[in-house]
Amino acid sequence: MKLSRVSETIIEYTFYILIFLVPLIWLPVTSELFEFNKMILVYFGASIILTAWLYKSVSEGKFVYKRTPLDIPLLLFFAANIISTIFSIDRHVSIFGYYSRFNGGLLSTVAYLILYWALVAFFDREKLFRLLKILLLSSTIVAIYAILQHPTPFFRSPDGSFRGIDAGYWQQNAERRAFSTLGHSNWLAAFLAMAIPIGFFFLIALKRFWERALITILLITYFLAFTFAYSRGGTAGLVSMLLVLIVGIVIAFREELLSLVKAGKIRKISGSLQPPKIGFFITFVVVGWLAVLYFFGNAFISRGVNLAAIKAEGETQLAAAGPETGKIRLIVWAGALEIFKNSPLVGSGVETFAFSYYQHRPAEHNLTSEWDFLYNKAHNEFVNYLATTGSLGFFTYILLIITFGILLLIYLVRKGSTWEKIFVVSIGAAYAGYHVQNLFSFSVVPIALLFYLTPAFFFVSTQDPPAAKLPLAFLKRKIFSTTAKVVVVLTGLLLVFAVGSMWLADFYYSQGTSSGNYSESYQNLKVATSLRPDEPLYKANLGLTTMFLATSARGKERQEKIAESFSLLNQATSSSPANVSLWRLRLQAVYELATKQPEYKSQVVESAKIVGELAPTEAAIQYDVASMYIFADQYKKAQRQLEKVVDLRFNYLDAWRLLFQVDSLLKDEEAQKKHLEEFKKYFPSEAEDEEFLREYDLI
Repeated sequence: MKLSRVSETIIEYTFYILIFLVPLIWLPVTSELFEFNKMILVYFGASIILTAWLYKSVSEGKFVYKRTPLDIPLLLFFAANIISTIFSIDRHVSIFGYYSRFNGGLLSTVAYLILYWALVAFFDREKLFRLLKILLLSSTIVAIYAILQHPTPFFRSPDGSFRGIDAGYWQQNAERRAFSTLGHSNWLAAFLAMAIPIGFFFLIALKRFWERALITILLITYFLAFTFAYSRGGTAGLVSMLLVLIVGIVIAFREELLSLVKAGKIRKISGSLQPPKIGFFITFVVVGWLAVLYFFGNAFISRGVNLAAIKAEGETQLAAAGPETGKIRLIVWAGALEIFKNSPLVGSGVETFAFSYYQHRPAEHNLTSEWDFLYNKAHNEFVNYLATTGSLGFFTYILLIITFGILLLIYLVRKGSTWEKIFVVSIGAAYAGYHVQNLFSFSVVPIALLFYLTPAFFFVSTQDPPAAKLPLAFLKRKIFSTTAKVVVVLTGLLLVFAVGSMWLADFYYSQGTSSGNYSESYQNLKVATSLRPDEPLYKANLGLTTMFLATSARGKERQEKIAESFSLLNQATSSSPANVSLWRLRLQAVYELATKQPEYKSQVVESAKIVGELAPTEAAIQYDVASMYIFADQYKKAQRQLEKVVDLRFNYLDAWRLLFQVDSLLKDEEAQKKHLEEFKKYFPSEAEDEEFLREYDLI
């Protein structure tokens, strides 16, 4: 077998492995169980496919590729992301993605684009349908696992963990929503909503009775798993998918349906597609889905929508039973629009929402049940792009979606084979469902992979031109050809090694941050930092751990450790100056040192002020700033700071307590009286409690 043919085989089977494993993989030994491992797998796959692609091209002396109508929109979108990265408030995060999310950074976009163009260039219809069957197999495992997560006496322990399945790794909330191997119920629902229309296609396209019977069972299984996710955004996506599926069928077969109206019968479409042959199976699926809805309800019936909480002002939200995500999302979107207004052309930078939102966070977010949460996504993919990539990123993203939608529509109104039209309608429905659910959520690795590959599915299935081959004249000489092959192989090995180093570094980082022994943590974080010296998060955590070791050391060793800690912390914050989390780690480290060496109290205050400036409306962070003022004996500044905190969050009882304590230390009777009058409005029972009042010298 020629080496170029071996390269094709490697590309083909790497795609099979990716489409099967990406939805399934999760590992409990990394800092993030799900997304990180899925992203690493995509990087491995893209590296291997790119290497094999280039090697084949070098071996043949011609670069193999296929042009598609989406090439220009994709390149424009990619260019917008590059520009946004260049002007980003944190280029490192824009390149690699926000740590814990990973998907969405410039590097992940490169990987997805490589996979898109490789699939178009090297797959034909036979390989494509094999790939999609593997996707259904993976989806089946995902769905079965989700069903096992449903709260039943057979699988659930009284504390909510799973008996012998995944106990000990995580705990879900009281609703016990299934999340399977995706990591969150919303992502599970989004993934299944994209897999279901592919199942419908095979239900119609396959001819054997047992094949259709199997797909029927799978579709009911998928819907049951989808239901157990109880995702409202996912349900909106599923409903949209079904509507597009129905409308698409009507458009694709309008002439046949018109003949039914006029002549009372449907013109022959195809022997395998006659309604009597598929009607039974579709009816069975519909009945199965209705049975699931009857016995288990749906996201809106089971979880409901608290319209009062969405419309109400601050305190109503706090009184609501459980978090009302609708109200919180509206607040987050308002903050995202402020980010956009601040940088309308290029945004704050790809994947920098966690940092820019702190700077533009609406004060009313402090009055929700998630008032002290870190929001690293806008929970709306479109708004997220608007905030982080500005007009350039947002409009090129919209252009990409609209262009593909128009291509689908054009194909459906033209003449084409029956199975092709059914397939186009199916992937169009999956694509629509993806975007509708993303109005309330955001993309993660498995569904992002399908987002980029779905257009490739369309082009492979409907267009079958031979791959273009761009001659590489300089490779005609053997020495250049041999050198190029060596360079390609070495580059491929380097890419695989780099991806492996990313995973290994995270493994050691996870070990370092979870260990209770500072010496062990130090050694593990040292290894993580040596494997990835570019990652500021590793350096900041190593700096903090080093400071803990310094405070327990003596003499020269202590000074060396302090110097090492400050060096690491300075490197981390200088490379990511807008990263609030890094500055909080620095603050923690300096505070730890200042408890032993009071001369560092001024540095504690300086670090706290920077943290406060980066998150001016975040009540919890502003409270921490006030605490640092108290630690540094700067009580007047602490008093003013705490007044700001209770103004941001009027029902912050701990802040009120600390404010009264500072008033007492300052012996400021006028401030005490003023603060007590205001306090009575929000905490009338505490304000009448003599023990409480006596504790803070209020009576």
